Amino acid sequence: MRFRVKLQMTDFLKRFKLQYPIIQAPMAGASTIELASTVTRLGGLGSIPLGSFSENPEGIVKKMKEYEGLVGTDRSRVVNLNFFAHEEAKRDDKKEGEWIKKYQKIYKNGGLKWDESATEMKLLYPTFQSITSASDEVVQTLVDLKPEIVSFHFGIPHHSVVGALQDAGISVFISATDVEEFKLCYEAGVDGVILQSWEAGGHRGNFKANDVQDSKLGTEELVDSVLKYIIDSKIENPPYLIAAGGIHSSAQIKKYLDKGVAAVQLGTVWLPTTQCTISAKHLEYIQNPQGAGTLMSPSISGRNLRTIETPFLRELTETADVDEIPDYPLPYDSFKRLVSDAKETARNGEYSAFLAGSSYDKSWKGTRDAENVFKDLVSEL
Repeated sequence: MRFRVKLQMTDFLKRFKLQYPIIQAPMAGASTIELASTVTRLGGLGSIPLGSFSENPEGIVKKMKEYEGLVGTDRSRVVNLNFFAHEEAKRDDKKEGEWIKKYQKIYKNGGLKWDESATEMKLLYPTFQSITSASDEVVQTLVDLKPEIVSFHFGIPHHSVVGALQDAGISVFISATDVEEFKLCYEAGVDGVILQSWEAGGHRGNFKANDVQDSKLGTEELVDSVLKYIIDSKIENPPYLIAAGGIHSSAQIKKYLDKGVAAVQLGTVWLPTTQCTISAKHLEYIQNPQGAGTLMSPSISGRNLRTIETPFLRELTETADVDEIPDYPLPYDSFKRLVSDAKETARNGEYSAFLAGSSYDKSWKGTRDAENVFKDLVSEL
């Protein structure tokens, strides 16, 4: 069994026409088509974040055309398109009203002008969970485009959607954070599982939002526990395993490949490159770490996400119980509005989140060019 698991990388590279087992994480709000195309052209797998596009087929086509223009027609399908599959938000007037009052107080204390018309919270992101038919226009758009991989964060979409994509020759990958979620992925018959550890930056991919019983497994522990389950269960053809979270060096990549995973997924290492769109303050944190730790907070968007800790984010997190927070992504509306309203004031950046993995302070490689970062990552492979 161990030998069969170790065959994953070779098969993975062949199946997806890659030279290196490197996947660029789909970082919504930070990564770009330019970054995805750079990674793919160098022999890895670029990813395009489409969390807000599950009701926008025209937008998906536009993104893919832009990508094709940078990688060429022969490589245009070598890409991972990433969507959100979270539970649909349940509206709760009382919760949402109290959350709005919380932000009104933040505005007042910060000397910011509150928009009196902001009396309700908007749903910023749709979810693939709402799609239950293979005939849905977005599903059919993906079937027509035929990207090599379509991946989902926060859960598994409807079985008819998974089946339609696979019938079209598209591989379906799902993020999982523990063995139990891996089991659900395996039972659903998906092609790959992204093992996202507690160390990873950005949104935690738990199927259950803000799970108080979250196992909080580090990358090595998560990979080892899933491999043990596969071996103990005598699973002869497991889905591809992708290690993700806190990985920032070629030596680490080699360690996980030697364990038997098919590939690794990295996000934070790309953030300081010019192929990402982060703020000057975010860049400063990564280039010149000053000892600030990271924080896992459900208060920013309604779902746990890892960000570099700031006094405001710590307070926002500590002053709200999980059961007081409106469902994802409702709180993101209030948070993003605050960040935007503060931009033209002396408090610009004070309220921002700086999404990054727990090892962000080791991620700066002395270059802002994604090609040089990639070369460093594969130097020991």
